[in-house]
Amino acid sequence: MTPTRSILRWHGSKWRIAPWVISHFPPHKVYVEPFGGAASVLLQKPRTLSEIYNDLDRDLVRMFRVIRDQPDELARAIALSPYARDEYRELYEPVDDDLEATRRFIIRSFMGMNSKGALSKSGFDARTNPDGFTSRLRSLADLPEQVALVAGRFLHVLIENCDAKKLVKRYDRDDALIYLDPPYVAETRSGKYYAHEMTDADHSALLAAIDASRAMVIISGYPSELYDSAMKGWHRVETKAHTDGAKARTEVLWINPLAWSRIERNQSSLFSNLKGDAA
Repeated sequence: MTPTRSILRWHGSKWRIAPWVISHFPPHKVYVEPFGGAASVLLQKPRTLSEIYNDLDRDLVRMFRVIRDQPDELARAIALSPYARDEYRELYEPVDDDLEATRRFIIRSFMGMNSKGALSKSGFDARTNPDGFTSRLRSLADLPEQVALVAGRFLHVLIENCDAKKLVKRYDRDDALIYLDPPYVAETRSGKYYAHEMTDADHSALLAAIDASRAMVIISGYPSELYDSAMKGWHRVETKAHTDGAKARTEVLWINPLAWSRIERNQSSLFSNLKGDAA
């Protein structure tokens, strides 16, 4: 079964628009996410022969390793976590045990006021919905079941912890799809939300590495002059999405020529098959 909700509140998560993102994926044998984050897209896409999740944030990498290797223990620890202000304060204290560190990482993302909660204190969220129920408490109650589903989905996923450009170079092959969801360009947002931010120079270096790749490449982000300028000749599509603060923003997919040609070829093949069936 596919997970039905995100295992982590994470800034920039594509959980809600993942079906839209996936609908633009061409057929592929190898799937690579250099900026894996909460794995919102990977968790919802159909399985591929080879799948690689990567992130520079060691907390994220540890979380998915613990979920994959110790799902029952983690699910029980989450189920027994009290939704309490004192508990929230303790969640940011360092701990050596990987299982407990992962529990704290996940729980504080839901107890915090915003999507930065996994990384830094944003205030304990004790708000209630009009029906009188605490929305975050409801979210936490669903998590133990989701742990098992995420563990199953990650069973054959290779988990990496390296620079994105290294992965782009490593999977330089035309049967690979590289989906990149890098930190939003600074000009498109306010504040810092990631443990590993990127400067404009970092984005430019990444784009140079992508431009040299023989793989199918799709990049997501907010509208950006830097990206539009660097990816002239790429196909560009947009959709509306809501941020953690419920603000509407435009999300963009930039699709490189190889990926777009494979998408069009696949659509043409499907159309031909439908015509054949109708005849």
